[in-house]
Amino acid sequence: MTTTTPPIDSPPQTDKTRPLLSRRWDVLLVVGAALLIAGAFHINQMLFAGDWSFWADWKDREFWPLVTPSVGIIIPAAVQYITWDRLRLPLGATLCAVVLLLTQWLSRWGSFDLWAGIPLNFTWPETFILAAILLDVTLLVTKSYLLTSVIGGLIWGGLFWFFNFPALSPFLSPVDFHGTLLTVADTMSFHIGRTQTPEYLRMIEEGHLKSLVGNITIVVSFFSGMLCAATYWIGLAIGKYLAVKPTGKFFKLTTD
Repeated sequence: MTTTTPPIDSPPQTDKTRPLLSRRWDVLLVVGAALLIAGAFHINQMLFAGDWSFWADWKDREFWPLVTPSVGIIIPAAVQYITWDRLRLPLGATLCAVVLLLTQWLSRWGSFDLWAGIPLNFTWPETFILAAILLDVTLLVTKSYLLTSVIGGLIWGGLFWFFNFPALSPFLSPVDFHGTLLTVADTMSFHIGRTQTPEYLRMIEEGHLKSLVGNITIVVSFFSGMLCAATYWIGLAIGKYLAVKPTGKFFKLTTD
């Protein structure tokens, strides 16, 4: 009479090991997503905002509050669509603003301060954090992309200048430069050696300090808000057709 020994089963997986593996994958996913968002947002700002984001003397009252926020809302809108449509988390724009600010400071410190020897007060970056929080709150309250584009877009572009004014205000102090009333930012243009293209050889306006805080800033900010309401839909299209739909063919990203 022969007896067979039952197969030895592998030890059951305990509950302690399962969450540990899940958390590791969650950390890798979050870190990878943050790096991807930071790279995409930073490249977007470098390509489309460019010198208005780089240089303190280019943060003028016309093109800086118009160009920078209008192109800066595209990537946050795309990420906001992904996080809200798939996970119902109203934090996409805030996540973009935080990682962009960290990335920009790291870039300005490494490439300008360490590499080129240009002080950080010449190349400090703007911030979108306050505008991004209000954009996410608008989506959370309205639950509508249309209302978010209108209300949140107006807030994003219309209040961009005022959200960054505390950092910009010291550079608007009046300076008597060889008999001409300029701002501190204007005088910095004479101390930075840059390329001699027509775009860089712009004229320095007399009375620039008054025009910086005049009615033109309010008009430009309002027009920037309307432009941001339109470019917001470009970001939604990128998030929907280049992120959610292609990845939805392979896996579903949902929440309970």
